[in-house]
Amino acid sequence: MEAKETLKQILLASLNLSDAKWNECLLEHKETGAPLVAIITQKGLVSENDLLGALSKHLEIPRVKIKPEEIDSGILKSIPAKLATHYNFMPLKIEEGALRIAVNDPFDLCLLDEIGLFSGYQIRASLAGKKDIQEAIKNFYGVGAETLEAISRQAPIPAVEADAAAKAKGKDIQDETIDPSVIKFLNQVLLDAIKQRATDIHFEPYEDDLHIRYRIDGVLYEVACPPTIKHFQSSIASRIKVMASLDIAEKRKPQDGRIDIAMEDELYDLRVSVMPTAFGESIGIRILRRSSPVIGLESLGLDSGGLNTLEKALAKPYGIILVTGPTGSGKTTTLYACLNKISSTQRKILTIEDPIEYQLSGVTQMQVEPKTGFTFANALRSMLRHDPDIMMVGEIRDLETAEIAVRTALTGHLVLSTLHTNDASSAITRLLDMGIDAFLISSSVILIIAQRLVRVICPQCKEKYTPEPSLIKQFSAHASHHPEKPMFRGRGCASCRFTGYKGRIAIFEMLSVSDPIRELILQKAPAHQIRQKAISAGMNPLRACGWEKIAQGATTMEEVLRVTYEEEP
Repeated sequence: MEAKETLKQILLASLNLSDAKWNECLLEHKETGAPLVAIITQKGLVSENDLLGALSKHLEIPRVKIKPEEIDSGILKSIPAKLATHYNFMPLKIEEGALRIAVNDPFDLCLLDEIGLFSGYQIRASLAGKKDIQEAIKNFYGVGAETLEAISRQAPIPAVEADAAAKAKGKDIQDETIDPSVIKFLNQVLLDAIKQRATDIHFEPYEDDLHIRYRIDGVLYEVACPPTIKHFQSSIASRIKVMASLDIAEKRKPQDGRIDIAMEDELYDLRVSVMPTAFGESIGIRILRRSSPVIGLESLGLDSGGLNTLEKALAKPYGIILVTGPTGSGKTTTLYACLNKISSTQRKILTIEDPIEYQLSGVTQMQVEPKTGFTFANALRSMLRHDPDIMMVGEIRDLETAEIAVRTALTGHLVLSTLHTNDASSAITRLLDMGIDAFLISSSVILIIAQRLVRVICPQCKEKYTPEPSLIKQFSAHASHHPEKPMFRGRGCASCRFTGYKGRIAIFEMLSVSDPIRELILQKAPAHQIRQKAISAGMNPLRACGWEKIAQGATTMEEVLRVTYEEEP
């Protein structure tokens, strides 16, 4: 009762909480057993920041911002992940024989007593935000650490050596029964990846470890995992295969599948790829959010000139518009934005994709199924019988698809598609290499777009800085357009995972196929000649577009250099 009275006095005197609201919280505390501090902040009666400040002042308990360098990793071995997760505290260090911990509720005496009994230390508390504590637990103990601890206590850990010996004899190892705790662990990983805005999850087996990595904003980050995760590698792989309707007994061949899940009121498509390696099965999961809105053409990040060029090409009744770039450069997003722009009730639009990433209203979308023989080429033939005005082909992969796309464009249809090339001019030589005649390319292709995605400077920790002269020198051909512009970078904060970046935008180069370019195509000129002619006609190269974004304070020199190649002078 004394703790409640102390909390009441602090709330009423320092934070202006009314008696009525206090009694309301007290009643809920008695009915549910939830901590009073949590009830008060969840109801929004007092902000967590103000409450922690008042508690720190009146109780003389230090308030901390949990920093990795201030945590003694050795002490984590004596405090189980389950205990830290259950009571939501983070062990920090041993000082003068006592265990210093970060807690969100200093009035939870049961927590302090149990930690003291379990650890054998006298407990000293510091105050920290609830989310800060949860994030620290995840980063230092690993995702789902308490779940794997529970499995370890329930059953003996299978020996890795036994698996290796059985495989050497040519025997198939029986998969363990999928424990509910493994299901819970995998759910924790998926939920964490979605919260972190990851587009891919990689489960990578090695001889003595299993690594989990997320791809966030195009860059891979390793996820902290408990050291015992290697022992549950087979169970994790089996659970993913069951979810994706794959053959759990097949471990020698690659398999591809799909999982539909709902998390936090959102629907997701998970594209699963399983591949055998020397130390087990490597698993890649692509995360696609079904409800992601299709962005408008104006939101792509194009400058006024580029936007005008693209709109003119989309207004033409026939021809091919190609978007090029490596995997994960946002090509499909650009195509969807184009379709969204030109979609209308007067036009029949068909798409063939692998996979369908976004649902477009008013557009008939199909997905390739190689197992049944429904390929891009077969789909294109079928699409022509449906009287389309505009067609989108997810990717031109082979001569057959390229030939049909070209002839479709020449017979009065607008075709949008993608190619994997380094720049816009290389798309011409790629089509020639595939075996398409030069006169067909020059007559059908009207616009080629090359694009890359660059990370955006985190707005929470954005700051001015002076870059190294060596960096500026690499932009010397473009920097003259913006003399003495201030440069920015991200300092790194919790909001951006201390990377300095959060989110991505696209940079583009647009090659309009004009008469001079057509002449070079007919002559089968090399890509660099086509590129030089296009630049002299006004094409903005990728690095020049990147410099525009740098000058606007959207991204950094290092980021543009990361995704663009060294251009010839």
